[in-house]
Amino acid sequence: MPSTNGHGSKSERVALYLRVSSEEQRDTGTIQTQRDFLEQYRELYGLEVVDVYADDGVSGTIPLHERLEGRRLLDDATAGKFDTVLVYRLDRVGRTLLAVIDAHDRLAHGGVALKSATEPLDTSTPAGRLIFQMLASFSEFERGTIAQRTTDGLHRAFRNGKHLGTLPYGYDIDTQGNFVIVPGEAEIVRKVIANIAEGATLYAEAQRLNSEGIPSPGHRYRGRPRKHGESWIHSTLGRMVHQSAYSGVHRVHIVRDGQEEIIDRPVPAIVEPALQQRAIARLAENKQYSGGNRVRNYLLRGLIVCERCGVKYVGFPAKTGPYRYHKYACTRWKKRYERRAMELDCPRVSGNWLERIVWADVRRFLSDPGEVLERVRIQLESEQNHADLEERHASLREKVAAAEEEKARLIRSYAKGTLSEAELEIALPDVRNRIENLRLLVESVESDLAAREQERLAAQNTEVWLRKLADNLEEVEGDTPEAFERRRELVRLLVQRIIVGRDENGHTRAEITYRFAPPSEGVVESRVSDSEMFEEVPIPGY
Repeated sequence: MPSTNGHGSKSERVALYLRVSSEEQRDTGTIQTQRDFLEQYRELYGLEVVDVYADDGVSGTIPLHERLEGRRLLDDATAGKFDTVLVYRLDRVGRTLLAVIDAHDRLAHGGVALKSATEPLDTSTPAGRLIFQMLASFSEFERGTIAQRTTDGLHRAFRNGKHLGTLPYGYDIDTQGNFVIVPGEAEIVRKVIANIAEGATLYAEAQRLNSEGIPSPGHRYRGRPRKHGESWIHSTLGRMVHQSAYSGVHRVHIVRDGQEEIIDRPVPAIVEPALQQRAIARLAENKQYSGGNRVRNYLLRGLIVCERCGVKYVGFPAKTGPYRYHKYACTRWKKRYERRAMELDCPRVSGNWLERIVWADVRRFLSDPGEVLERVRIQLESEQNHADLEERHASLREKVAAAEEEKARLIRSYAKGTLSEAELEIALPDVRNRIENLRLLVESVESDLAAREQERLAAQNTEVWLRKLADNLEEVEGDTPEAFERRRELVRLLVQRIIVGRDENGHTRAEITYRFAPPSEGVVESRVSDSEMFEEVPIPGY
């Protein structure tokens, strides 16, 4: 690699890499800001720019090789098109230590150095590599420290009796930060819990409260008036019966270092603990012996994602007159954040409509599995991606071994007196950092290999299921729970994801991606107007 003066030389062939995430683009700047700065830098030091690579709207947590322009950059680096990659700042390469060192290692594999225009970073020298490690570590440490301080502050506030978030119905917070009872709301709580304890159902209580015109709880924050909801529903009452604060102990669940922690805080009681326990026991009994309508199973559970906000869809019933229609909706709808959902334009989807479309495709795969089986066979036989990972894993293991040997040589040289203490203090940290980074990369590749093995097993399972059920459709199209679980397993194996959004005409659009369909047919789009959405055949009795 050509020698440099720390800023580059005219003989150096330089590639510029730019990146900005959608959040950064909104808050701080754009790709053009980085481009203008690096252009001035290029003119100042007379650099020869070979090409510019710009990933716009891409998160820094995504590895460089998985970004569109990042992948092209690495391919050109391997082809020897340039000697150095110049970035505006190191965090343009990655926002995590793993992402940064992975990019650095892949560039170094092609003999390419990494430089920052705003930081003293040049990985072509030992000192530059040490600074590189420090900058990457400090960046991740700073993010982790901020998150830890925030979490500790919340936990400390909870332990000191402060309340953050919504208040339980029936309570307010006084000027000293203590829970105080709201008499009118507390009386409603007492009556609901007493009625449930005496045998009333949640549905009956919801109907009573709505018929009496009592405003539903909605939500309330400290120092603000309560915003009532539309109506009382059984799930709200169920949470009310189980609210521990009503018996005098407000229980807060927090997560600390991956472990759940429960903080119990004394508050004024609204009901006697024995009465609340009777109500809870009655609910458990009602649930155990309840008859009524069966709960509808949702075939596409966990597979649907909202195009607008990225949140997973869930199934829920929607009532119109005497009928119930079953929908899939973004959880912003499910949690009754209607205003926010409307702002984001997250459409609800007819469960019958979407399930019918998906199952028609799956049924076609079952009735004529030859094409899908061929795609499965090709995927099972295609080991290129796996081979690349295996090759990178072996290469990284060799680098670890070489770095360990280099470290041992340094220590032996110092012991023999051929290496001074000052020289050891400079060289040893660089080697140690390289070993730590390489081990981190090894762990990452091993994780990718494990994921690849899971994909291979999924392909094998798909082949087994298709061959088994191709001539016996009644096994999966029956009304039994076993048949439904077979349908669910097939859908899970064959459908990669479903993205729901709106087209240019405002109609609901579902983009269904199948795992083993040919590339040209792997994504199927279906559209339906909002009026058609509610014209599905109603299901009486649900």
